Amino acid sequence: MTESSASLRRPTGRSGPPRDPARDDRILRAAVELLTEGGYPALTMDKAAARAGVGKATVYRRWKSRAELAAEALEFAGLAEDVVAARIGPGRLRDELVTTLTSATRSQDASRTDLVAALMDTGRRQPELCGFIHQRYIDSLHQAVQDVLAHAVERGDLPARTPDPSGRHSLEVSAAVALLLHWPVVRGRQLGEDDIAAIVDRILLPLLREDPGGTAEVRP
Repeated sequence: MTESSASLRRPTGRSGPPRDPARDDRILRAAVELLTEGGYPALTMDKAAARAGVGKATVYRRWKSRAELAAEALEFAGLAEDVVAARIGPGRLRDELVTTLTSATRSQDASRTDLVAALMDTGRRQPELCGFIHQRYIDSLHQAVQDVLAHAVERGDLPARTPDPSGRHSLEVSAAVALLLHWPVVRGRQLGEDDIAAIVDRILLPLLREDPGGTAEVRP
């Protein structure tokens, strides 16, 4: 049975003994690892308890369902945090893009992109979880990059571009975000900081340099 989207929220306090933050962290870390390894189906209350080295009752006292555990695990992994656009200064568009994308793909326990990729793979069967990921991470990542570009336009580092006719984020930004999310699949290895710089230098900036007619636009 599919849990309702209302259950995908951080749980309020439960009855029972006081919560031990260190124990909570072990359980949440275990949940993040399970989600990263196999998506939502890989996460069960029993598996999280076993990996964290605690009793099943400890997990059930803290979270009523795996949906609640998954929601808090995503927060613990930093997935619910808004991705912030870096602002370094005039002439530093490239550095701002690299910094923004690097910060967006790092969290305290696992690569955000690894976790997102694993969850998106199973998201079709859990639309409420997929929606959470899209809203809280993918859309946030798009918006952060768009904010970097908008700020570059304001200070004259980048000419204004025609808005995407679909009304959504620009295709250039979506191309870079898609490659970030699916890097292990298309490249066969984990995403590193050098790879993020390559995405900016060889994908995003070259696309931004071309207008629909192929005229160079990015200013030195």
